[in-house]
Amino acid sequence: MSSAFSPRAFAGRFGIALLVVVVLMTGVVVGVNARVRVTLNGIHRIPLKTDAELGPGQPANILLIGSDSRSFVSNQTQKNAFGDTQSAGGQRSDTIMVLHVDPQAKKVTLVSFPRDLWVNIPGVGYSKINAAFNDGPQKLVDTLRSNFQIPINHYMEVDFQSFQGVVDALGTVPVYFPAPSRDAFSGLNEPAGCQRLNGQAALQYVRARHLQVLVDGRWREPDPIPDLGRIARQQAFLRKLATLAVRKGLNNPLAANDIAGSVLSKLQVSQSLSTNDILRLINAFRDVNPGDPNAIGTTTIPTHGAVISRQDVLELTQPDANILLTALRTFTPSNTTAAAVNGPRPSTIRVRVLNRTNGVAGAAGKALTSFQQDGFVAAGVGNVTRNVAKTEVRYASGALDKAKVVQGYLGGVGTLVPDASLIDTDVAVVLGQDYTAVTLPAGATAPSATTAAPQSTVTTKKGVTTTTAAPSPEASC
Repeated sequence: MSSAFSPRAFAGRFGIALLVVVVLMTGVVVGVNARVRVTLNGIHRIPLKTDAELGPGQPANILLIGSDSRSFVSNQTQKNAFGDTQSAGGQRSDTIMVLHVDPQAKKVTLVSFPRDLWVNIPGVGYSKINAAFNDGPQKLVDTLRSNFQIPINHYMEVDFQSFQGVVDALGTVPVYFPAPSRDAFSGLNEPAGCQRLNGQAALQYVRARHLQVLVDGRWREPDPIPDLGRIARQQAFLRKLATLAVRKGLNNPLAANDIAGSVLSKLQVSQSLSTNDILRLINAFRDVNPGDPNAIGTTTIPTHGAVISRQDVLELTQPDANILLTALRTFTPSNTTAAAVNGPRPSTIRVRVLNRTNGVAGAAGKALTSFQQDGFVAAGVGNVTRNVAKTEVRYASGALDKAKVVQGYLGGVGTLVPDASLIDTDVAVVLGQDYTAVTLPAGATAPSATTAAPQSTVTTKKGVTTTTAAPSPEASC
């Protein structure tokens, strides 16, 4: 197998699905399976030194990783899909996620740490964070503590087979491709439109690190920083996966049992996460809708590209990164989130989006559409004649509060910049290389489905014209 294949690259990305399957889905199973406690007691537990919780039912940080171990491979089909222990021995984690859970508020925030983040690994020295797992999960826990001062209360680890098992238990998961898409390394090859992915195809999609899309007869790579673009796609996929899993489980207890079993049998957790802890999570999040961004939020630690020791790496973007890290350290809302929730209403804010030189074609339009869907007033798109590394949130005179609200929807990126030249808009967002997506902050209220929706006009035979909301192809997938 080519070293560029990197099938482990999806590792850890399905934290939302893991949470739903282990917690929400198990909550469904509890009602029909009296032996669920026996199943939870049988989960493999790893002796790790973790931080003590504040108390039962209190906020906690759970470190989620995905192991790329091939120890389960037993036939040619699995070997073709995953490789085997000879081609990829041992195990690694290319991506790390910290899941911040607040059972009392029934809120979850999932923070992704990209694999290329440059850190000081205790006892090893400076390297990419994915290398920390080479020495086992304890080294990874210690690396997060020493570099970011993040308390880690519990640990969960899953593998390739679990992810594919969840998707296959559901049947398929619909994914919208705006253009033909491929990745020669992961095996992804899908036409444009709404495609229903089975377990193997879904795995190819979430593993895709070298995505190409066909635009105007040419194959183009849409991700300026592939790891960050992939994280955004996978977070959206996992939210959909989690929503479908809960919906199917509620309607079919037997399916719920299959879905939960596909993960529980492969799950490894720290000894600190007892059966009672998991059952408390089940009770706290039993009624949570995984598709609600107010309850389950996803974001990526803000980073920017750099070259260190002749390696392409990522470094933290400050002060933006500390906003998220402070929340993980202290269990309090970040300033950015508070501004987004408590500031001026999006419906009073005019937003323009500008793409940078050499930016992804159509990125500004897509971002503006996302802002519209979140209730902001669209003020057009455009381009800037320079390459921007860090996303800028430029604001007109007297519009600082509005700019802070917009900043809160950028997933942890965005530097505030005053711009007196802005006249016909409140805020202009200049998309930098660190931009991944417009996301609803935890605690913010999503607008109704009809807010800012595209309109379609239909004229009947009697000449009566009506206007109705027309869902986007992606939304209807």
